[in-house]
Amino acid sequence: MTTAILLAAGHGTRLGRDKPTLVLAGETLLQRHMRQARAAGTRQFIIVTNASNQAAVADHAAQVADGTPFQVVLQDGPDAHAAAATGLRLLPADCTSAFVCGITDIVPDDAYTLVAKALPQHGISIASAVLERTFVGGMLGFRPGTTDLEGIIERPPGGCPPGRLVNIWVHHLAGHDLICRIRRDTIAFGDYETAVNMALATNTPGTAVVLPFWEAIKDPASLIRARALLGDTTTAA
Repeated sequence: MTTAILLAAGHGTRLGRDKPTLVLAGETLLQRHMRQARAAGTRQFIIVTNASNQAAVADHAAQVADGTPFQVVLQDGPDAHAAAATGLRLLPADCTSAFVCGITDIVPDDAYTLVAKALPQHGISIASAVLERTFVGGMLGFRPGTTDLEGIIERPPGGCPPGRLVNIWVHHLAGHDLICRIRRDTIAFGDYETAVNMALATNTPGTAVVLPFWEAIKDPASLIRARALLGDTTTAA
């Protein structure tokens, strides 16, 4: 059974409002990711929130759960890595398939399905897209001359340049032992991406799934681009 950890604990400081409950094209960002993850076989959700949005997130999740079990939990720690650790701690002991996802990334509806199918038995699959502009965030690195994922390069000096593949927070972890390792190392080092890179460095299969479009909602300008991408003519944030 696949479990999806949805990271919804950000405070939306740059955007000026809570992002998980932001409505685009008739559904909130949280509901969009729940719908997409369920279409890829997710049968339960762990939704990580902050104290100010916990009640609203629970309400929005309940509106679309349609019988799918979900937990809404407070992030234990200061950042996205702590949010990932919070969710990983709550995975079922026998979990063999898990998504770790940030809900502010706008991806196609089949993104979760494509990422899950890329390495279904054992490995780390990460959604990506070709950067069209410099991006302040993470990009993917590959072993020279191959398409084998070497690791996540977080916030390189000067930003991620156009033409590189961005690290989109729609990750799929396949295999019980791998999930246990990522959980252990995320908690031990306080950094989810370090845990992923450590696993990739020791011959864990890793691959990127290149999507045809993507937008990360971080600020008002990116929200305008996301609305245009989805054909949403709403002007209010």
